[in-house]
Amino acid sequence: MKSYVYKKLKRFSIMALAILFLVATLIGIGSTKVSKVSGATKKNFVEFNFENKLVAPFKASGKSTTLKIDSTAAAEGTFSLFISGRKQANDGVLLDVTNIIDYSNEYTITLYVYHKSSKPQRFVVSSEIETKSGKESKLLCEKVIMPNSWKKLDASLNLTELKGIKKVWLKVYVPTSTTNFYVDLFTLKVSESSNLIKFESFEDKSIAGFIPQDKKCKLSVSKEKAYQGTYSIKFQQTAKKQNTAVNLPVKGTFEKGKSYSISFYVYQPILKSLNLAVGVRFLENGKNTKEIVLGKVTVPKNKWTEVFASYTPSLDSKIKDFVIFIRPLSDISYYYFDNFTISDDSLYSAVPDLDIPSLCDKYKNYFKIGVAVPYKALTNPIDVALIKRHFNSITPENEMKPEALQPYEGGFNFSISDEYMDFCKKNGIAIRGHTLVWHQQTPSWFFQNPQTGEKLTNSEKDKKILLERLKKHIQTVVGRYKGKVYAWDVVNEAIDENQPDGFRRSDWFNILGPEYIEKAFIWAHEADPKAKLFYNDYNTEDPYKREYIYNLIKSLKAKGIPIHGVGVQCHISLNWPDVNEIEETIKLFSKIPGIEIHFTEIDISISKNMVEGDDMYNRSLLIEQAKKLEKIFNVLKKYKNVVKSVTFWGLKDDYSWLQGDFPLLFDKDYQPKFAFWSLIDPSVVPEQ
Repeated sequence: MKSYVYKKLKRFSIMALAILFLVATLIGIGSTKVSKVSGATKKNFVEFNFENKLVAPFKASGKSTTLKIDSTAAAEGTFSLFISGRKQANDGVLLDVTNIIDYSNEYTITLYVYHKSSKPQRFVVSSEIETKSGKESKLLCEKVIMPNSWKKLDASLNLTELKGIKKVWLKVYVPTSTTNFYVDLFTLKVSESSNLIKFESFEDKSIAGFIPQDKKCKLSVSKEKAYQGTYSIKFQQTAKKQNTAVNLPVKGTFEKGKSYSISFYVYQPILKSLNLAVGVRFLENGKNTKEIVLGKVTVPKNKWTEVFASYTPSLDSKIKDFVIFIRPLSDISYYYFDNFTISDDSLYSAVPDLDIPSLCDKYKNYFKIGVAVPYKALTNPIDVALIKRHFNSITPENEMKPEALQPYEGGFNFSISDEYMDFCKKNGIAIRGHTLVWHQQTPSWFFQNPQTGEKLTNSEKDKKILLERLKKHIQTVVGRYKGKVYAWDVVNEAIDENQPDGFRRSDWFNILGPEYIEKAFIWAHEADPKAKLFYNDYNTEDPYKREYIYNLIKSLKAKGIPIHGVGVQCHISLNWPDVNEIEETIKLFSKIPGIEIHFTEIDISISKNMVEGDDMYNRSLLIEQAKKLEKIFNVLKKYKNVVKSVTFWGLKDDYSWLQGDFPLLFDKDYQPKFAFWSLIDPSVVPEQ
């Protein structure tokens, strides 16, 4: 019942939007299409799909830049706008929207871009505005686009507070090179209706990219019938085959993982009833053509009937070159369709672009690329797709800490940690165990007398109680996952450089002294002799602290304690530390024979530097973050003989423990940031 109501509501919403824009056309307020835009009335919804084969109203930016309509590539339909001959990086294409938009509204701008160069390119959409006070340019959108794939750019244009506007241009260009590029489906729409991504009423007398599957069939704009307005599309079939399809190629329009609704109206004056199907057809894995019928409807004689369908392309599919088809299931010589609409039902549901390069593939000859994730990420198919694409190592963020695995004495709970193991085994991902011994997120019962509940002391009797608990916890946990965990953070953050001997005065230390560190490694090794065992800590770039850590590990190795590496957390900021200090840390630790180095918890905080409301300054911080991460990775690659694993502490910004910060590779909407691209191709990261 809920599904039925939801579909009815979607139908009503789409139809209401279609009527709204059509009424706007009829009363002269707006038009869904602009083919003769010069001097046009201001619009609420405008789409340029170039199926009318007109370059106008677009103009070239740059003396040698040329524009032409091209059929080599198209995001939808047959044609797109080809921009070539660029000599400067800021040469591109301009659209004068002065007489198209209503300045009292905020507009959403969408367009699809495509290029054939051999490497990623950064595309920019900007506004060039002339007022009585002068000229100003504003960056509206920038996105790195991989070659040979249509991708959407989204931007907002808000001129509601700007006074004395004389001219408004939108500009698209590629600041990373002078490569040729294509633009298609350039749309401006009032932001309130931004879920409507396509509306064709055919009032501009264009067939809008629709093509007959059988070239002998005829497709034309007709005044004979119309659902609303004056025009519709008339499809006339051949005498021999009267149930051929009408196709709309949508190579770029459908994004994987998003849900779309397709709606249109059909009229037929011939049969008592016409059965009609709507669906999608595509190439799967570049080889086999697959067809999915999304919906069927019976169209009675002489009555406009709505056809409605919805579709969600699989997020991890290898699908390209979508075609929407409309096909009668019985012979009919002709029929009409009108008000063709596509809406984005998941407009606010972000999905990652899985066509961008894989981070772990990029660094497969250097070290593992890992990510710390909460359990919820394993249950979210969107998160899972991003994890599988970019990471070959996982660290449970909190789910394997002592309080999670043994909340009360003897009460081990492995249900969640087992799921991590199963997930990693299923997907061929390695797992780091974090952490066995820590002064935080360890239940208080560890340090309490089992009879009295009082705090344990450093008496021999109390030491024995705590050592037995420590041994049982370590050997139970490590033993359970023997052969499944490639590395354990055995002891975490035991050093305090402000203490004269360098040891943190935790309950572990106050009761047991430094002995607990040695015992932890010994018992972990007994439980799984093949697992690599690490000491893990933060601020290792501080010269005093790293010296204490160095001496601790060196002394453990000298005693024959089974320790195999040091974990460098690398929770850092733009201001600290200098990358040279990170290299000094690697140099020092690598002096200890047989020691590996894992970077275990990387994030780069920028929030303390941000200025509220200053988008361009904050953008410069994201660029600075990317530049710093690039320098760090250059150092890590230099020491690939000892650096064997590099893990980011969080999948995307809103998952970070640094709430309100922007410290990771992906933003809250799964989009790769400059930090990500600095590790893939630094040339696409702006200088400033």
